Amino acid sequence: MASDSPPRRVTSADVARVAGVSRTTVSFVLNGEDRRISTETRARVLAVADELGFVPFAPARLLRGAASRLVLVITPELAGAPHEVGARIVSRLGERLAADGLDVIWQFGRAAARAALDLTPCVVLASPDESDPAFFALAKKFDVPVLPMFPGVTDFVGSAGGAQATYLLEQGHRALAFAAPDDPALREASDIRELAVREAVGSRGIGAVQRLTMSASRDNGAVALDDLLTRHPEVTGICAFDDQVALQVLAAAHDLRMDVPGRIAVIGVDDLPAASFAIPALTTVATAIDEFVEDLAKLVRARIEGSVGPVVRLPLTPHIVRRNSA
Repeated sequence: MASDSPPRRVTSADVARVAGVSRTTVSFVLNGEDRRISTETRARVLAVADELGFVPFAPARLLRGAASRLVLVITPELAGAPHEVGARIVSRLGERLAADGLDVIWQFGRAAARAALDLTPCVVLASPDESDPAFFALAKKFDVPVLPMFPGVTDFVGSAGGAQATYLLEQGHRALAFAAPDDPALREASDIRELAVREAVGSRGIGAVQRLTMSASRDNGAVALDDLLTRHPEVTGICAFDDQVALQVLAAAHDLRMDVPGRIAVIGVDDLPAASFAIPALTTVATAIDEFVEDLAKLVRARIEGSVGPVVRLPLTPHIVRRNSA
């Protein structure tokens, strides 16, 4: 009969018993202490610990004076960073820091941010930008380095909008619209990107950019697109806030039996996996983040070691992923 009790945590005593060594030896090996332990013994202990799934108990380590290996990421609302790219950055940073023996815990929402105060991180990464009063309010609550998770986020978000508009203008479109999401959580980022589109168009002296708000309802999306193009038939290109909104625009165009890109060209942002499967395949804007993640990981390690570390900013190097929708 199966037991309903949770599985017992693997302890250092278990590792010692299976490896045939003392708990003291296990402690020295797992803490990286050089106590003249043979290479063979060290390898055997590490292999057994991995096989048993041993994970050091953090509170006990800290009580013994060991350094915290926890990097805490707090994103109450991602502070204007689009959710898709923000999630991608945090995920890749977690993978990168794991290679350095650091563990990342990601806390969502304001309630989670309060609960995070009970944790014992070595570094905190917070979604508000350093210019945001919320960043300083959060920093005061921890006695460890607090760094921005998305430094330079405003320029980063805007750069994609500028790239969208520039691409459509270079393709010969002279009247554009910006398709915005109706999600309040994305309003700040949407406003930043829309402003960048308007500035790119304004710098060419072409004219105004119309606004199209896309709802999650497919029927409402078709109505909104039809209304926009009825009132502004001159519009031939649409810069969508992100790929999700762009896919909604494509669906609306399909329901209206509207030719894409013949009647309207559509361009998104983020290069979601679904973008290449859209009909027509979605042209979008992407920005490589690997170098940023590597630099951010270097900054985290530097702060743990008590040094300044590199200056880190989100990249401003968007590129067009050309497909069939624009």
